[in-house]
Amino acid sequence: MKKTTLALSILSTLIAATQVQAVSLKGNDISGMVAAKAVKTIKPAAPIKSIKPSAPIRKIIAPSEGDLVIADLPDGFIEKKAVHFSQKISPNSHIALQQQGYEAVSDEYWFEVTGEQLNSGVDLAITTPGALIRLSGKKVKGEFAPAAIAIDPEQIELSKGNNTLSQAIEQTVSQEALATANIFPNSSAIKLNKAIGKGDFKLKVKQKLAANQRYIVNVKEKGSEHKLNLALPKQSYIQGETVSFDAAISNSKGALANVTNHAYVKMPSGEKRTVNFTQANGKYQVAVPNSLLATKRGELYELHIESKANDNGLTIRRNAKVAFAVAKPTARIQGELTMRSSGATVSLEVASEGRYEVSGLVYGTDSTGKQVPMMLSRSAYYLTPGEHNIELRFDSNIMKSSGLNAPYTLKNIRLMDQSRMALIQNL
Repeated sequence: MKKTTLALSILSTLIAATQVQAVSLKGNDISGMVAAKAVKTIKPAAPIKSIKPSAPIRKIIAPSEGDLVIADLPDGFIEKKAVHFSQKISPNSHIALQQQGYEAVSDEYWFEVTGEQLNSGVDLAITTPGALIRLSGKKVKGEFAPAAIAIDPEQIELSKGNNTLSQAIEQTVSQEALATANIFPNSSAIKLNKAIGKGDFKLKVKQKLAANQRYIVNVKEKGSEHKLNLALPKQSYIQGETVSFDAAISNSKGALANVTNHAYVKMPSGEKRTVNFTQANGKYQVAVPNSLLATKRGELYELHIESKANDNGLTIRRNAKVAFAVAKPTARIQGELTMRSSGATVSLEVASEGRYEVSGLVYGTDSTGKQVPMMLSRSAYYLTPGEHNIELRFDSNIMKSSGLNAPYTLKNIRLMDQSRMALIQNL
């Protein structure tokens, strides 16, 4: 096997292999937050008019009556002073405050094995000649857990069927090279020789490894026509809400049939929980267990999908992951919302003490009668459990300088639990 020095092309591919290509499904999102309905417009000259959320808007709210929860106040300092902020928005802005979908496109797969399995040999499915394979020693908790030891890439061999391939590896990247790059600790990598083609192979490590040491094998197939698309319509969910997603393996001709999927949720702690999913209306659905709720504010989860398919006898394996948040419904907007040119009065029902922010996008009317965005306003208050009427204040100077007139409209109303760093309502 010819040993080569670390190639920049391999290193950049290794870095890319740890990330999943992501694209926004629609719109230009500045907040990553569900499409909202507009609150009725009100002319300032007319008497103040109350606007009650319509049935479709209520339907967007995940918790129904009685579903609010009491949560402990997080540790640490929480500001109690009320704060109001308005930001001028360009009339030509395509700002979107509603939650945006997220799509991960993967040309790789990974799996966890033991040192004993690597010494015996593990199966690989290669769909593109010249695949890059990274092996990483995983740290294992426990008093008697073995140390995470990197694998010498010179001790790796590949076989196909009963034949050991003598020229299977084109390039190697050692632990020292990757450690110098400061990206993959306890890791090494190999690039397969394109001459061995594609199909089913077996990878074996001749270096003696601790039987119970854990390793991650990552296979990156840059340029492969076979890709896994994993898409979520949004990335923020409320406790008890169902997560819907699309998952499909496709080639240059379209989606493949008879794809098998396995799903699990990775906790912020690193723990993996297998979840069952159903299929309805062409989409997969996962009910997120309440036991998955984070104990620390702002923590995210990952939905992992492991997929397998067959394309004319060629085995296809792909993994993809998408991050998402799960929040407790600690408060909600309810009852009447009163709109004025100086601001909007919002009625809140609060179950858990904390700091809450109400925000909305203010639209005015131009000379052609078109509704145009002019201002994003936010107001935050520290609230105790109970019912509250709070003021979402507007900046009169921004309204005057906008050149826009009544009627005004408030759209994309959002309620954030700032104490727990969670989006809990979007109207």
